[in-house]
Amino acid sequence: MSQTGADGAESVSEMLALATDTMWRYLVDRDDLSASAALVLNRLSHEGPMRVTALATAEGASQSGMTQLVQRMERQGLLERSDDPDDGRASRVMLSEAGKQNWDARAEVRKLRIAEWMSTVSEDDQVALWLAAKVVVRVLGQMRGATS
Repeated sequence: MSQTGADGAESVSEMLALATDTMWRYLVDRDDLSASAALVLNRLSHEGPMRVTALATAEGASQSGMTQLVQRMERQGLLERSDDPDDGRASRVMLSEAGKQNWDARAEVRKLRIAEWMSTVSEDDQVALWLAAKVVVRVLGQMRGATS
């Protein structure tokens, strides 16, 4: 890897670590959901219905742990099950209407908190962040797709 590549990887790694920390500490409404539950909502919101086994694998969780989390989220009304069209013996979990509303409300809180913070940043830095965000979203989307 070239020096620029190594420096780039280090910079991207630092950016992601700071972004993740900022997200979980300051931008996410953590009053009613655990981090694990929020990650499940995020995944199902972006990827759609999944079997519990696939969800556990994707989230790096044990099958039994994910089953318990999904059951708890079902009781909260955030998730619901549907038949798996590929296997009538299996089911998939998906966001319920309440789960979609919860996720949308959480996204709105996050956007409002970012907008409040952005108002304290210079206009030049706001433009630079916007441009950088466009590139980061595209590249992270490609990386996410490559690991799916």
